[in-house]
Amino acid sequence: MGIWSLITIGVGVLIYLIHTKVQFIKLRSSALKIEAEVVEYKREKGPMRNDYTQLNYPYVKIDLENEDYTIRKLRYADNTSKPFKIGEIIYVFWHNNDLLYWDTYDRGWKKYLPEKWNFLN
Repeated sequence: MGIWSLITIGVGVLIYLIHTKVQFIKLRSSALKIEAEVVEYKREKGPMRNDYTQLNYPYVKIDLENEDYTIRKLRYADNTSKPFKIGEIIYVFWHNNDLLYWDTYDRGWKKYLPEKWNFLN
């Protein structure tokens, strides 16, 4: 009985991860791709309540049309590493008030998850 519980939980987690990737791809497909430069990292409290873990949030510089720029927090945090180098150019997009990393699901093991529910195409 224990092995079937683990398999069921594993399949559930896999379905959830595929679902989040499919939803992210839909959000990204209707967004404007923006070029940004990573300028610094700040350690800040994570989004979970009652969790005081400090996460490394990258801050990026986005050039505006009139030769000005803005520095914004990227919603792509990690508590152990800094996934981008300072000065690295990355692509981002806006969703509501959050600045999201364009290639979130194109790095690491998550790039192997399917991008759509129809696996045969």
